[in-house]
Amino acid sequence: MSLFIRLWLSFLVTLGMVLVLLYGAVQWSFDNGMIRYINEREAATYTTLTHNLASFHQWKGDFSQLRNEPFYWRKLVLLSQRTEAFTQLQFSEWEVEALFEQPKRHRLPPKRPPPEGRRGHLPPPDHHAPAPRIGDAPPHKRGLKGRTNDVRVSLLSDALTPLIGPYKEDFDTLPIKIDDTVVGYIAWPPSKVPEASYDIAFAESQRHAFLLLASIALVLGAVAAFFFSRIFTSPINRIAATTKRLVKGEYQTRTDVKGTDEIGQLAIDINTLATTLDANEKARREWLANTAHELRTPLSIIKGEFEAIIDGVRPADKNTLASIEEEVAHLQTLIEDLYTLSNADIGAFRYDMKLCNLDDLVTNTVERYRAIAADKRISISVLLSVSPTYIKGDETRLHQLLENLLKNSEKYTDAPGEIIVTLAREASNVILTIDDTAPSVPDEALPRLFEKLYRVETSRNRRTGGAGLGLAIVKKIVEAHNGTIIAKHSDKGGLRVTVALEVASTSGRADLPSSHGEV
Repeated sequence: MSLFIRLWLSFLVTLGMVLVLLYGAVQWSFDNGMIRYINEREAATYTTLTHNLASFHQWKGDFSQLRNEPFYWRKLVLLSQRTEAFTQLQFSEWEVEALFEQPKRHRLPPKRPPPEGRRGHLPPPDHHAPAPRIGDAPPHKRGLKGRTNDVRVSLLSDALTPLIGPYKEDFDTLPIKIDDTVVGYIAWPPSKVPEASYDIAFAESQRHAFLLLASIALVLGAVAAFFFSRIFTSPINRIAATTKRLVKGEYQTRTDVKGTDEIGQLAIDINTLATTLDANEKARREWLANTAHELRTPLSIIKGEFEAIIDGVRPADKNTLASIEEEVAHLQTLIEDLYTLSNADIGAFRYDMKLCNLDDLVTNTVERYRAIAADKRISISVLLSVSPTYIKGDETRLHQLLENLLKNSEKYTDAPGEIIVTLAREASNVILTIDDTAPSVPDEALPRLFEKLYRVETSRNRRTGGAGLGLAIVKKIVEAHNGTIIAKHSDKGGLRVTVALEVASTSGRADLPSSHGEV
């Protein structure tokens, strides 16, 4: 499944979950509000009933007649349902009506169903049935079930004692007052679900409307998610296309994705990677070309010398064999340096790390190399730190480091010249500096001096320079000792190479020898 499909489905599923939660929250809020509205509406309607009951009590003195003759209680409830006020004239009419209703109480139910033609008509209303709940559908719409329901509104005494109908603690109540005196209460069970047909119809219409709107929102959200997913995945697809071309070796490829977000940063990193790969590829090709040239030159010379001897052009005397031996030694040195660098690159160098006195190491190495430099009329001076300097390192590799640096300075310093070796402490580091006199190197060559087979003299003439491996080996040795090395112009007119190494702790080693001063 592609990233676009997964992103689109994620948007869609998230939108669906939000709509479902929103529907549940809205429906819960609507249901609670609907029930609260129904109860408040009923309470407002029952207020008319309390006024009518107060008028009845004020006229009759109590509610005994309502309790003894439920017919009048029911008529009073129906009157209040129509929000009409109770009058004595109406009660007189009810008394006349009650005379005609009395025989109906003892009427037996029919023994057979009504004729077919009248089967759709409802039986006449029973005025002695329990009082309806105000807000219920009229009796002719409730059917037979409405005639047998329990009393929905109850009449209570001023002590909350039931007079007509049941009463529970969770019932809603309204007081019946005469001149601020409570003479009784009416009580009814609170609604928990809509029961009136128009309330149910309204709730259903709201539910259907929300479902319709949610469906429309889901469709529109799916369309919007489609376009947003396209926009989000487009730069990723372009970056992926760039990486595929890099895999094929097209290192000049760059992505054109821009931005300040994570995708924009990824594009910058991809372009940086492409630049690095391109530079490494160029360095690899240059390395191969330079290595082939360095190996071919001594082999060509050796081959030429032997051919000259075989053809009788040159005699096989001591001078000729010495020339061949010199080229073999150069070839051997070159191969050893290449082997050393290869081992350093793959991490195969073996270092015997132990506590070393860097002052003694510098002094001994300079003394061994002083005679070689003197033959070229180059002097070497050493400035050591005030106190002995100890580092944790491989003494053999550190000696190789110093020898390569001295050899590089000696080879590229004009006679008469000078080489200054300085050893100083800076905080927790020891700084080894090697300065030489003119000539120096161009500014653009300084950052590349430690590259493999790099030479400032591009003709690669072995009379004016080496193979360009000495400083590369030095850098590998410094990195193995967790140090740093930089090259810059020297105040003496030549080159300054600075090596920084971490000083080792010498606590508990008071017996170590000391050597310091100027040599």
